[in-house]
Amino acid sequence: MQIKKSLSIITLTGILVINASSYSLSQSSEVNAEEQVKDRNTSDYTIKKGDTLWDISETFLKNPFHWPYIWENNAYIRNPDLIFPGNKLIIPPVILSIPESGMEEAPVSAVEATLPEQAAIPASEELSSVTAPFMPTRPKRAAVPATPPVVRPAISSHTIESGGYIIKNIESYGVIKGSREDRTIFADGDSVNISLENGYADKVSMGDKYTIFRTSGPVIHPATKKKTGFLLIPIGVIKINRVQGKDASGEIIKSYNYASIGDRIQPYIPANPVLEIRKSETEIQGYIIEAQEGLTLNAQFNIVYLDKGASDGITPGTILYVTTEKKDDVIGELQVVSVQDTTSTALVTRSAEPFGTGSKVTTIIK
Repeated sequence: MQIKKSLSIITLTGILVINASSYSLSQSSEVNAEEQVKDRNTSDYTIKKGDTLWDISETFLKNPFHWPYIWENNAYIRNPDLIFPGNKLIIPPVILSIPESGMEEAPVSAVEATLPEQAAIPASEELSSVTAPFMPTRPKRAAVPATPPVVRPAISSHTIESGGYIIKNIESYGVIKGSREDRTIFADGDSVNISLENGYADKVSMGDKYTIFRTSGPVIHPATKKKTGFLLIPIGVIKINRVQGKDASGEIIKSYNYASIGDRIQPYIPANPVLEIRKSETEIQGYIIEAQEGLTLNAQFNIVYLDKGASDGITPGTILYVTTEKKDDVIGELQVVSVQDTTSTALVTRSAEPFGTGSKVTTIIK
């Protein structure tokens, strides 16, 4: 397989934009995190002076490059450079993948095995030599025993619920009309007034939870130029506390973004974390047809939308590879987080160079 040689380090520079002080590997940080790592079932951690997400990820997830998984599970952190002593961190769940017996090194994905060592994210407990601005040089990965597990973070329910999806028909139960305080934007804890759509007033009850969403589109397929549907963008979750005819109100109990007047609601369906990495046994080829927030260049941990779904054999957890015009020229890796009938939503898990809407994807590379 021929792999792109000239790699931009977008995975590192686009995501790990951390200042020099955040990467100081202070002795106190290592001790602070180590104090609470004795119990591997710990689901939260209290930040101590000198801590960074990099160090905490290295201690709890055994890989500092997984710090974005901690960041995405702690929505209150606006800037990963700025974490403050005393605040609580939720440590995300992980998948433990046991290497096959007799292997000298922990296994890596197909893409990681073929990407140059400097751009790949190490899968074993020892780290490859990776150099980036303000990033300390790590020792080369050494052979590890076959028994220790490789930590692979799960894709959180928050990522799945906030990722959205493309669908042809979007059902709306009602629309946000405002609030008693005459505000125009809303977040966690805010109460809003809702006007229910015709025919839905008798379907909404006190205590029900609804997803707040807005739409974008229509989404036009980059190759066929046909309309594939509309992009549903989740904004948060609201719990209904009053229903009177077509008028209702509720409290926002979860926010992915700020809600505003005109946003709509539909029944909330909680998402389960994606715990498995699935490799398709059949070849499925398709395209990236849209990206979250209209991004034209995608890097690691961005959300993209594909023109293949359940009817094509795609399931949550499925791995796809982003290629150039040459099918064996791999420039990225995706993992599907949610599936519709003819479309799916995926998380960019690796990015060797920029790609975007119109890029080709495949489940099998040779």
